Formats: sequence, structure tokens, C-alpha cells
Amino acid sequence: MNDSRSLPLAGVRVVDLSQVQFGPQATQILADFGADVIKIERPRAGDISRSIDTESDGIEDSASFIALNRNKRSIVLDLKQPEALDVVMRLLADADVLVSNYRAGVAERMGLGWEALRERFPRLIYAYGTGFGDTGPLRDLGGQDMALQSFGGAAWHNRGDDGRPSIYPVPFVDFGAGMALVQGILMALIERSTSGRGQRVDVSLIDTVVFQQMQEMTAWMMRRHEIHWERDNFVGAFKTADGWVTIVGLFRPEPLRDVCTALAIEDLTRRGEFATAELQQQNRAALWKIMDAELERFGTDDVLERLGAAGILCGPVLDYDQVLAHPQVVHNDVVRTLDQPRLGQVNVVDNPIRMSAATGRRYDPAPLLGQHTDEVLREAGFTEDEVEGLVARGIAGRTEDAS
Repeated sequence: MNDSRSLPLAGVRVVDLSQVQFGPQATQILADFGADVIKIERPRAGDISRSIDTESDGIEDSASFIALNRNKRSIVLDLKQPEALDVVMRLLADADVLVSNYRAGVAERMGLGWEALRERFPRLIYAYGTGFGDTGPLRDLGGQDMALQSFGGAAWHNRGDDGRPSIYPVPFVDFGAGMALVQGILMALIERSTSGRGQRVDVSLIDTVVFQQMQEMTAWMMRRHEIHWERDNFVGAFKTADGWVTIVGLFRPEPLRDVCTALAIEDLTRRGEFATAELQQQNRAALWKIMDAELERFGTDDVLERLGAAGILCGPVLDYDQVLAHPQVVHNDVVRTLDQPRLGQVNVVDNPIRMSAATGRRYDPAPLLGQHTDEVLREAGFTEDEVEGLVARGIAGRTEDAS
């Protein structure tokens, strides 16, 4: 690993029991900035995200796992065996943070609940992610991003003109929950620096999806008004001669007129059916058809230049290849190339946080299953013979034991 003395979380040790995205995203951010993250995985199969990628060929080339687990060390432990719990306790003796996203009650049954650990490890920060919270009528239910998009109102809010609810194609609930978990952990670390004691940090997917819709939910509670930033305003994607462009008519009293003026096309607000914002919304399909026909006479760059000169918010609609090759994205070093074991060079998306003093960032690839089992156990004080015994009894596992 590279020198991490300049990193803000250098010296922080995290024991990570989490899987899939919610927890792993949080612990990857911690690892990116210097924390030593020890990822405990199941024998043979590992983190569920190792097999969730339908295009993968085994457990070591999952794009989901590779995207969310760089800079971590993987140790395999069979937590169904009592001896494995003893190993976890040895690891927690030197840990600052424990992260898990088990269903409510599972950690307690394993002997890894907050109440069981807080007296033994008074400085430990226990970061716990759930679907619905650790208490309440739905505490026993598991959580998953798309299910919580539905339960939390987002799929309803994103319904189409035919009334069918629609799931957003990116897991924004998991993403938001992971970011919230990081914030909670960092605040707990700061508080511990004065109190000397750890605490429990709880983040649930249901709280997160409601929080992410705070403006929409507040408007609904205040006046039963459903905010649609696109539908309620002159906002949309329009076809050009060589692509698509999104026009955002927010913060302007007459956005349609301004767009028409900037493009030197007919002022459509002079037509009766488009004279007001309300009429434009009512006749949106007809208006969009006309706008498509008008903009198809221009190239995308021409549209962007004309609208930009008029101060109208806009942007090209880019596919992933175009985004990744864009000069600004390349300049920002958003993509990093890592030497992934068994796969060779693999491109991943970097953390968006840039810190002027964090000059020693690590870029270690996502680990193979059990890649660091021996290393971590030896650091925890196990002798070579003890490590071999744990492996022989199936309590611990190595990379070669993976399926």
C-alpha cells in the first residue's frame, strides 16, 4: 500500500460485515481516505455482490464488487461457527468502527449486537444499516433499493403518463444511505475524540428515501402539491440533427419564449395553445413534437452555443462512452485504472471528493476472496499454526478455497 500519512482517516481501522452496496459504498469511501478496512466475507461465495453481476464469470470479475470494494482487505470467516466469533472479537479489539447491514436481530443472534459489544469495546463505533430501522413494525424485513423506491414513494412519484409506477435505473436509495452512513461514522469519530466513547450509528433505507425527497414530501404535506421539476417547468430532452440536448427552463418567467428567441425560431408563445405555462403543460405532447422538429435543424453544439449565450441552462445528452471520454471528465481523473488480480487492468470510477492535503491516496484493487486472511489473522496475534488450524477446520478461508 502507498504511504497514507497525509490521509485524514489514516490509523482508523474498520471491521466490515456489510454486503452489496449500502455498507460497502460507505466503507470504500473510508478506505479511500486512509482507513484500514477489513472486509469479512462468507466462505466460498463471499459478498453477495460478487455474484450479482449477470455478465460475470465467477466471483472475481463482478463489476458491482470491483466498483465498491477497492482499498479493502478480504478475510474469509464462517460466522456460523462459534470459533469465528472469537476471531471477530480479536479483530474488534483493535478496531474503531464496525459496519454491518444484517437484518434486525441477526447480529444479536450471532453475538455481534450493539448491546453485547458496547461494554466490551467502549470506544467502538457501531454503524448499522437496515431496510426499515431496528425497531418498529417492519424491523424484521430486509431492504433492497428498488423495493424501497417503491415503498418510499419514489416509484409512484416517477409514474408515467399511463399511471404506471417506474423504478429509477440507478440505485439512488442505496447510494444515499451509504453516504449518510459515512457522515454518521465521521461524526461519531469526531465526538469520540472529546468523549472517549463510541456510539451506535443507525441509517435505514426507508428514512433515506424519504429524506432524499424532502422538498417533494414537504410540498405534499403543506399543500398536497406534487412537485415534478420536469413536468411542472419547461424542462425536457429534444432531438437535434446529431443527438439530443436537454433544456432546463428553470428560474425564468418566460422560458419558452426565451428559448425560441435564442434559437431564432418562431415564438411559440404567440400560439394560443402555448400562450401560458399552464397551457404549455396541458399541451406538452404537441409542444414537444414541434420543438423536436425545430431543433432537428440544428446540431447539438449549435444549440448549446445559442442557448448558452442567452444564459439558458442546457446540456448535451451523452451516453456512457461520451461521458467517460469527455475532456472535462478526463481532466478531473474521474476514472482510475487498477491492476485487478486475475483480470489485469480494469477501469473504475474514483471518489468525487478532492482534498488538497490528501496527496497519498491509495488505489488498491478490490481484493480476491480471502486474499488477506493470513495477513489479517497474523496481525491480530494468531500464530502460523493457529491460522492453519482455523483454515483446516473451515473457520477461516483463503483465496484458493473460493468456488
